[in-house]
Formats: sequence, structure tokens, C-alpha cells
Amino acid sequence: MLGKKHIRQATIEKLKSFNKDKKAVADLWLANELFNTKAYQDAESIGFVLSMTHEVDTYQIIETAIKQNKKVYVPETNYKEGLMTFKRLLSLNEIEKDDKGIYHSISDSELTNYMDLLVVPGVAFEKSGYRIGYGGGYYDKFLNQYKTQTVSLLYDFQLTTFDKESFDQPVDQLIIYNNDVVEE
Repeated sequence: MLGKKHIRQATIEKLKSFNKDKKAVADLWLANELFNTKAYQDAESIGFVLSMTHEVDTYQIIETAIKQNKKVYVPETNYKEGLMTFKRLLSLNEIEKDDKGIYHSISDSELTNYMDLLVVPGVAFEKSGYRIGYGGGYYDKFLNQYKTQTVSLLYDFQLTTFDKESFDQPVDQLIIYNNDVVEE
């Protein structure tokens, strides 16, 4: 079985080479599937990552959630301590890149660790909900400490198998875009 580091590198390559038009179709489908979940509909506060260009696009989802009067939170990372909390995002006009080139909220708003739903990013996933992220362990640490409903949005080519470690935390629900089935 391939190690997490190898799987991470290979999957990031696949993500970066995913056809842009197909990705746009997939991202829209994933957004609509998320909006139709009971977890999303019942949630008043939701945590999202501000996606990188090769990841499932969360910006359109965030925009819709804000318009629906959901409280949207995005990660606020303390790299020195290896910890993550979430900061309220009032508008997509209130984001900028941090020292590591990752977008975060510059809204003058509250921090929280308690949300009704957390949309968890990842590079690779097992069908059981376990995931490989970028290797910082921020989400696993967070989910180990704060119990909340979780969902991840992914493309079928992100599915794999790997050896889990004791600190790995699975997500509750995977919404998977299947290239073969959904394309018309």
C-alpha cells in the first residue's frame, strides 16, 4: 500500500491537471448536492475552507450560504502552535492571503470552534470518511477536540485506500462527483 506522502503528491497532480471545464461542472454539481443535504439545510453556522484553485471551489458555495443568512466561518490558523480556530466571514471581499499564501478572513468578526456543520477539505479520501490532507494535521486535531457534523466534497479520482493513523479523524459524509455517471 502506498504511503500518505506518495498518495498526497499523486492526487495533487491529478487535481491540478483536472480539465477546467469538467471541474466547473463537477464543482457546481457538488455545491448543489451539498445544498440539498439535511445537514446543510439545518445548519445555521458552517465552516468552509477558502479553496485553492485546484480544490473543489468553495467560493460559490460560501457566497450562496452568506446570501441564505448562514453564519460562515473560515479557518484562522496559528502555525506556530499548530492550531486552528474559525473566524466569521461576512463577505468574500474581506479575505486576503496570509504568510503561507492561504486565504483567510480579515472581517472584524468573532472566532469560534463551534459550528453546526464543517465542510472538511482533503486531498485523498477513503470511502469510510478517512482523509489525507496537506500534512499539517490541523483538521484532525480540531475534529478530535470539537465534535461537529462533517461533510467533504470530492471528485471520484480522490478515492483511495491508505493505512490510518491513531490521530486520523473520519468525516461523517462524503459527497462524491462521479465523472462517469454525472456527465451528460
